[in-house]
Amino acid sequence: MNTYDLLVIGGGLSGLCAAVHAAESGARVAVFEAGEAAKYPANSRYTGGVFHLAFQDIHASPAQLREAIEAATGGYCPEGMADVLADQGASAIAWLSEHGAVFGKGGDFPFMSSMLMPFSLREPGFQNHWPDKGADRLLDSLEQQLLSFGGAFLRGHRAKRLLLEGGEFGGLQVQVGEALKTFSGRAVLIADGGFQGNAELVRRYISPRPQDLCVRGAGTGMGDGMLMAEAIGARLVGLDKFYGHVQCAEAVNEPSLWPYPILDVVASAGIVVNAEGRRFCEEGLGGVAMANAIAALDQPLSSVVVMDTKIWEQVGREYLLPPNPTLLERGARLYSAPTLEALAAQLQMPGTNLVQTVHDCNLAVDQGRADQLQPPRRHSSTLLGSAMHKIDQAPYLALRLSAGITYTMGGIAIDEQCRVLNTEGQTIAGVYAAGAATGGIEGGPRSGYVGGLAKALVFGLRAAQSVIDACAIKPV
Repeated sequence: MNTYDLLVIGGGLSGLCAAVHAAESGARVAVFEAGEAAKYPANSRYTGGVFHLAFQDIHASPAQLREAIEAATGGYCPEGMADVLADQGASAIAWLSEHGAVFGKGGDFPFMSSMLMPFSLREPGFQNHWPDKGADRLLDSLEQQLLSFGGAFLRGHRAKRLLLEGGEFGGLQVQVGEALKTFSGRAVLIADGGFQGNAELVRRYISPRPQDLCVRGAGTGMGDGMLMAEAIGARLVGLDKFYGHVQCAEAVNEPSLWPYPILDVVASAGIVVNAEGRRFCEEGLGGVAMANAIAALDQPLSSVVVMDTKIWEQVGREYLLPPNPTLLERGARLYSAPTLEALAAQLQMPGTNLVQTVHDCNLAVDQGRADQLQPPRRHSSTLLGSAMHKIDQAPYLALRLSAGITYTMGGIAIDEQCRVLNTEGQTIAGVYAAGAATGGIEGGPRSGYVGGLAKALVFGLRAAQSVIDACAIKPV
């Protein structure tokens, strides 16, 4: 039988949580996952498993969380959406704990109080990062729970087209091998992630050279759901920003160098310059903002972090899997020279420019006016930023950088009930979206990041409840 109450596009965290919640409430549910393997690639499987809101403990008071979301996004996240996240984050974690998630305190920072166990982020490189860690185990567990409630989980089923009947959702066209199949449903949830794996869309909205970005995740987000929604009149928002981190340039082609170590803290302690030896971004806003600025360059791999010995030996040994010495052990090149002029020569950039840039920044530190630099150095609102340090202790050092893209922040516009909005701001009956397929919550001018896992979990459960209420579904 191909008729269901809820059709879910995507087998990641948001889709599976919604599917399990709906199925245990009595809904007939089918999940369509494009991946064919038992361990199908998904950002939700490869994640480090840190559930936080704007780098705050997700169990903090709603008022504190709302304030953090406001600060992180510069007010970009609508108040109503921030309220949903702040008010429902802790209860969503409780729900997930009741459905197989095992949480522990994964580090000294408060935002690491709810990390999936077994812990990830302990080993460098992609291959060792995720297998049999907390997120991998959780996806397997959620799938089995869905099946136990009578739901269907269909691998190798790639959603292709949303079907409307009289302006309301009526069915879904799905590609299975060479064949197209149609499934009927009362509602659909688009939860297939962002479009970071779609080079054409990344080039259109994020970077002129997507091949120069380090795809620090599954890379399977093709934007299918977003494009299907757009085809039926959905509004798309905030497509120009992504969540990611600053990686070394070598990480673009070397899996042992991503997703960790990252260079966020080192880069914000030093200065980040382009091929002309000039700053082009606000390092103090942290790694997500810097990664977006790097990706937007005409030549993203031309960017460089410049620092001195004390930054590399002190800041470079901080945070999870510190870059010093891990990067060097895995083949990244650390440029070193006794003078800034000599360092610039190694980097093939104008020495006069680099010397002037460093001089201006050092003077700004001495005079306490970093916020008057161009671009300014404002205080970071995240834990992955650092105050600017003087660069005055030889040898002078540099690393070439790349932008590591994990998921795109823009996508389908939704309301607080996860109902998809059309270009006129009206809901499209029966069509819902959640997680990284949606836009308008993260991003904006500051590349504001509120936490991808928390967003996926909270709004996945929210979407399922909306479907349950709208369809008047009762437990069997």
